Amino acid sequence: MAWNDNLDGVHADIAADDRTPIHVLAGPGTGKTTAMMRRVARLLEGGADPKTILAVTFTRTAARDLSRQLLALDLPQAGHVNACTLHSLCFSILLAEAAFRATGRRARPLLSHEIEQMVNDLAPRFGGKRKVKHLIEAYEAAWARLQTEDPGSPKDALDVAFEAALLDWLRYHGAMLVGELVPITLRYLRDNQAAETVPVFKAVLVDEFQDLNKADQSLIEVLAKGGSLTVIGDDNQSIYSFRYANPEGIRTFAATHPHTVPYVIEECRRCPPNIVLMSNELMRHDPDSRPTLLTPQKGRPDATVYVVQHESIEDEADAIAGFVRDFLDQHPDTPPGQVLVLSPRRLFGNAVRDALISRRLNALSFFWEDQLSAISAAEGFCLLVLKDNRYDRAAYRAWIGLGRDDGFEAAYRRLRERCQEDALEPFDLGEMLAAGKIAIAYAQGLVERHKELVRRLEAISAIQGMELVDALWGDTEDNRAIRLVAGSLSLDVDDPKEFLRGLTEAITRPELPDAGGDVIRVMSLHKSKGLTAEVVVVVGCVNGAIPAIDDDLAQPLQDAMLKEQRRLFYVAVTRAKQVLVLSYARKLPLSVALKSGVEPVRIVRERGETKAITAATPFLAELGGLLPAALRGPDWRAALNI
Repeated sequence: MAWNDNLDGVHADIAADDRTPIHVLAGPGTGKTTAMMRRVARLLEGGADPKTILAVTFTRTAARDLSRQLLALDLPQAGHVNACTLHSLCFSILLAEAAFRATGRRARPLLSHEIEQMVNDLAPRFGGKRKVKHLIEAYEAAWARLQTEDPGSPKDALDVAFEAALLDWLRYHGAMLVGELVPITLRYLRDNQAAETVPVFKAVLVDEFQDLNKADQSLIEVLAKGGSLTVIGDDNQSIYSFRYANPEGIRTFAATHPHTVPYVIEECRRCPPNIVLMSNELMRHDPDSRPTLLTPQKGRPDATVYVVQHESIEDEADAIAGFVRDFLDQHPDTPPGQVLVLSPRRLFGNAVRDALISRRLNALSFFWEDQLSAISAAEGFCLLVLKDNRYDRAAYRAWIGLGRDDGFEAAYRRLRERCQEDALEPFDLGEMLAAGKIAIAYAQGLVERHKELVRRLEAISAIQGMELVDALWGDTEDNRAIRLVAGSLSLDVDDPKEFLRGLTEAITRPELPDAGGDVIRVMSLHKSKGLTAEVVVVVGCVNGAIPAIDDDLAQPLQDAMLKEQRRLFYVAVTRAKQVLVLSYARKLPLSVALKSGVEPVRIVRERGETKAITAATPFLAELGGLLPAALRGPDWRAALNI
């Protein structure tokens, strides 16, 4: 297939343009990735070395889609194009350059339960856990908190002190944050421009540019130096402010890059006309949103849209499961993978997952923190790591602190100080403490955790495979997610080190099942970025869950948060190709509402239980007059006979 076969209009213009930089604003479902891939095809047909072409995006799922579309070009060299995430590119550069050794770092990623203990250790010196987490995010953005700031070393005294303490912790524990990869690579490339193995790219193409923070963007500039640059994205889908990515990154690109060639793609090929128009109405409530919105594809029928109010989470989950079961029965040619369930809170989404499973449907939850969020799941992973290497300091630190709000911070600090004084490993010093050979003040709780670790390591020392999975993660609700991943992996991998490596990768870089498969995907709204499905169900559409606004923030920050939450809802709505269901529960147990950030409209007592009456997300009203009126759950079920 030639690069311009069946290609016309703005997509053909983008693919054919030889100028640089190219700047493309394109909303969901407009075919922006198609234009990008055809541009790559033109370069390949013109004789470009595929290894000098970089097609990069932010998420692993998007990178997988880039690779598939490249292969679909049916060009001999397409499979050799660098199509990857920015983080995986950084990892390969640093490994090739031996930069980890040069910086005194190890390429051992910290997992969420290990990061939590690092936060515990840093919290007393830096204003508590919440402050530390914000400082980590700023460090991972190379201290460029604003689009106008340059990434690099910290300048504020607090930031300088924090970076020193953070790096000291990471180096001692032989680990790194995945979010460090970009700042480390950026600094390394700036300092080692003449290094022989630094990649030289003749063409750099960036998809989802709005997801990149200033450090990411600066790295792209370095990689594209001397070649052409194409950036493609949509400011209305900018949803990663927690890592300092913001819509200004793509909005101001032309103003900060002389001779930029701008393009805009307006026609949405994914969503039916009524969803296009409703999503446009939603974004018109953001005064900063660009005026050029989506246009619907002519002659296409509207989507089926439902807004449903249920009495409880249980009613919501059961009704949604019944609807999905009926839809798939009525559409036998539609694979279950074409059903996408989105939720602003894991609680609501997993209730639907369980209800789907009860109806003999294959459903999996893909919330970021699911697999190791429970203490028992995290303990099992610590045991697996320490079974392989009892001197893994990050895993040992995590084990000691799991289940304690402060993670035994003070006792572990004294243990670490003693280890460094006497050149001992934390595990060995724990053995000495347990044997009574030495003493550390107020460390009894730490000693008991060490003794439990030794007992459990002895119990699993001689087993592997599914027997090991059973021992680490019993068949409980808390362990369901990690047990499923580990159990599947154990069937294919015998070597213990390969098993640990594979499981770590599955946790840190989870692979979503294909939309053509038999798995109904349940996930957060953030996670759905880049996905499409015939049927999209958004549950938990209650105020406080979406939008979720931190009332402790200054008003300008709250305003910015509201805008981003609106963009997040826009992302969710525009995943749908045929059916869209917007659903919420009218009543929640008060404890659930408070835990989920939902502020009750009022509080009632029913059958001895305190419940919160909720309000629907205000974003429903912002979808405009095409949105149908809300139905009560029983009426919806009766109308559809589900």
